[in-house]
This record gives sequence, structure tokens and C-alpha cells, in this order.
Amino acid sequence: MNSLVSKKYTKALVSAIGIKGASKALDTLYLISNCFSDAKFSAIVNSPTVSKSKKESLILSVVEIKDKKIINFIKILNQKNRLSEIPLICDELKRYINSSNNEYELIVYSSFKLDSKDLEHIKKEMGKRLGVSLYATEKPMDTEGVRLFVDGISVETSFLKNGFSNSLRNYILKAF
Repeated sequence: MNSLVSKKYTKALVSAIGIKGASKALDTLYLISNCFSDAKFSAIVNSPTVSKSKKESLILSVVEIKDKKIINFIKILNQKNRLSEIPLICDELKRYINSSNNEYELIVYSSFKLDSKDLEHIKKEMGKRLGVSLYATEKPMDTEGVRLFVDGISVETSFLKNGFSNSLRNYILKAF
């Protein structure tokens, strides 16, 4: 889940550049966001001893940015000490663009590796029931079972071995 700060900056960016410009901005911000995985880059951007002008020039030198609005957006982030929010803003912008296209992420948490056909079937059926287009991401889970979560519309369902066992036990005990 992204912070409120990243959501506010994303909303401001989209209102300034529109949905068509958001796709171009996403590409640019994604390149900058990838740089945060480098420890040295991240240390420089987050360092209180490095001047704001050096941070800004570092970010702007990473990618050739042609759009003045995106350059101004990065300058505003720098002025407000929010450059570290760029990866979160990037995620939030991607989520915004996908939701405007009625496309959402289905996250499948499971304790075992799902077959690609099963994953495709789950994605297709959930998308049909919700009336949206889904793209699936599979993530491991420690608890035995399967949990489905559609990010963006907060739909969640799960089938956990322990939960099923407890429900079955309670049902049997109530019967007697």
C-alpha cells in the first residue's frame, strides 16, 4: 500500500499532465525509480548532507526528460524533500493508469507453485465475475492455502487449510 503522500503527488501530476501524458511520465519515473535499487544512488538522494541542487541534478541527469511539467514535478519533489517518494509515486501512477483502463492486478498468494493454466483460469474467472480485466502476479505465502487479492478494488478471498479445518470442526461439533 502506498502512502498518502504518494497518492496526493500522483493525483497532482495526473491533473497537470492528463491521462495521456501520464503514460509518458510513468516511463520516465520508472527509469528513475529503478535507480533507487542502487545503494549509492539511494544514499545520495536520502542524505541530509547532500545539497538539494546536487540531488536534483543527479535525478535529472539519470534520464533525458523533455517534458517541462515532469521536470517541474521533480523540482517540486526535491523542494519538499520527497524525492524518495518517486518509487511509490511510480507504483501509484501505474495503478491509476490501469484503473482508468479498467485493468487491475490480481495477486495470488499461495503456499505452492500454481500451474500457468490454473493461474490463467483463476484470472479469467475473477475478471469475469468482477467485470474487469486482470493481470496476475503470483507471490509465495507461508500459510498453507491460496489467497486472492485484487489490488485497486480491494476484493479478497482465501482458502486456508487451517481455516477450513477449524470451520469443519466447529460445524461437526454444532451438529452434536
